[in-house]
Amino acid sequence: MGFAAPSVLILITVLVVTAAVLRRAPRAVPAATTERLKTAARTTLRWRIAGLLLGIGVGTVTAQQGALGRGLLLAVPLCALCVLAAVVVGELRVSAPEGPVRSAGLEVRRVRNYLPRGLTRVVGSVTALLVLVLSATTATGSADDLGRAGRWLARRCSAVSGGATGPWPGSFYSLPLGIVVLTGLLLAGFALHRVVMRPRQGEDDAVDDGLRRQAAEAVTAAFGLLVSVPLAGVGLVSASALGNHSCPPAGSGVVVVALVALVPAAVAVAAWCTGLLLASPRTGRPAPTRASASL
Repeated sequence: MGFAAPSVLILITVLVVTAAVLRRAPRAVPAATTERLKTAARTTLRWRIAGLLLGIGVGTVTAQQGALGRGLLLAVPLCALCVLAAVVVGELRVSAPEGPVRSAGLEVRRVRNYLPRGLTRVVGSVTALLVLVLSATTATGSADDLGRAGRWLARRCSAVSGGATGPWPGSFYSLPLGIVVLTGLLLAGFALHRVVMRPRQGEDDAVDDGLRRQAAEAVTAAFGLLVSVPLAGVGLVSASALGNHSCPPAGSGVVVVALVALVPAAVAVAAWCTGLLLASPRTGRPAPTRASASL
């Protein structure tokens, strides 16, 4: 199946680059954190790792199922869905502070205040590109020789001849992938809402906000993994089908170059997101700047 080789190549590349990312990831947990904040950090990290392990299992099983490579295409997105679900469960496990004396404050917290700006822009761009590519491939897909819609790219070369090549990521592949991506988007939105709205842990608001930002980063990274690996696979398979077509559309050479260029970019995003998901939380206060230290 045409999706098999790209999937193996992408997976190996992601693992290699992720290993390099993780070696540079900061892992120190300063002692200035309150015990409740440490507990919250450990709880959310354990659930995140559990979700990743579950997702690897689900992805492995999924890759071996499904007709004509659909399982391979959905393996990593379903793994990312498990991570998103685990982030939600981890946040739900963080309870409100208890004790004889508790305080309440009035504040307005917004999701956008906790999202990592650079990562959010990159993941948003990857999502838009995936939607754009899948929309184009779905619109141009044709039924294969057994009548399965959207598996081939068929064109009339002339009035008396035509050509078809596949696999092609038309509706046969794009519809189930679209359902998974939409589910992930909704789950990510719910996770971010939960991260922002959960009760504060202890009196150190700065550290608590840091944990929220890292949780929002994990949600964004999980969704980034969900969309980046399929973009790399779809780009590579689409470029191969266009390049091997007997009578490709006009300007297809430029499209092939653009699709091939998407592959390493999407793999790099996937590796970045994986590294962020596996990095340990940094729960202490940020180091003071020179200006603040001198005051």
